[in-house]
Amino acid sequence: MSENLIGVDIGGTKILMAVTDTNGTVKKRVEVPTTDDTPGEILLKICSVITSFGRCRSVGVGIAGDVDSERGILRFSPNLQKWRNVNIKKFIERNTKIPTCVENDANCAAYGSYVIDGRRKYKNFVTITLGTGVGGGIIIDGEIYRGSTGTAGEIGHITINPSGPRCGCGNRGCLEAYIGTHGIKNIAKQLGFKADKVTPATIAAAAQKGDRTALSVYKKVSEYLAVGVGSIINILNPDMISFAGGVANNFYFIEEHFRRELAHHSFKTPLKHVKIVRTKNIKNLGVIGAALIFPKEPGSHA
Repeated sequence: MSENLIGVDIGGTKILMAVTDTNGTVKKRVEVPTTDDTPGEILLKICSVITSFGRCRSVGVGIAGDVDSERGILRFSPNLQKWRNVNIKKFIERNTKIPTCVENDANCAAYGSYVIDGRRKYKNFVTITLGTGVGGGIIIDGEIYRGSTGTAGEIGHITINPSGPRCGCGNRGCLEAYIGTHGIKNIAKQLGFKADKVTPATIAAAAQKGDRTALSVYKKVSEYLAVGVGSIINILNPDMISFAGGVANNFYFIEEHFRRELAHHSFKTPLKHVKIVRTKNIKNLGVIGAALIFPKEPGSHA
């Protein structure tokens, strides 16, 4: 049996597919744009790439949304409007004859970070993805924690201010409403950041040049992030927390003030214990994690 594993990371704008070994080392990598085709048409293209990779042990698929990982069904995805109750596992197995599992993309990122950053040593592990939204994945005793209905880990929807701005989920004051892309842009506008176009990229570019307003944006972001992470530390008492996602590329603008603020929002003993890092492999983390969550036996899960 080949020890090569295939990971597929289906996003709203691109699909990343890769062959890895059991340690998460990427051997081959293919990236294609996500089209407006039907789920079946897109999955056929994915199967074609999977088949081109040659003999592999298993396929793991990560996708944003409400995933029934037991049956391999995507129930709903906010980023893929046509995808409703799609049996991804059944489709890929039928067309490739390779055992397949399907998982929420943030859980894949968490498992990838658990292996790559934590080297499987830190058994209680949390990954927080900072990007357009704020996501998360939880590892407990070396296993993904999915909760009763598979929806555990929605870190971006911790309420940090019940009177705060409306979040895309319909709630008010979620962490994501403050430090997702939309929230960061709002902070920048409130602080008077000037740019032709206010985006996380333009804010980061200005901060690189020492722009005080841009640096103040990151300071505010770090304060909100500390509130959310402090709650996670107090509830889960993890060994390690990693940050992934596009905003995490600029974690060095946040880190110093974030760590100071975190001391005000978490108990001393678990805070002293937990190791907090930015992931070493932001670009491939999701697809690596998807590959590594392979079925131990056909139809079973890691």
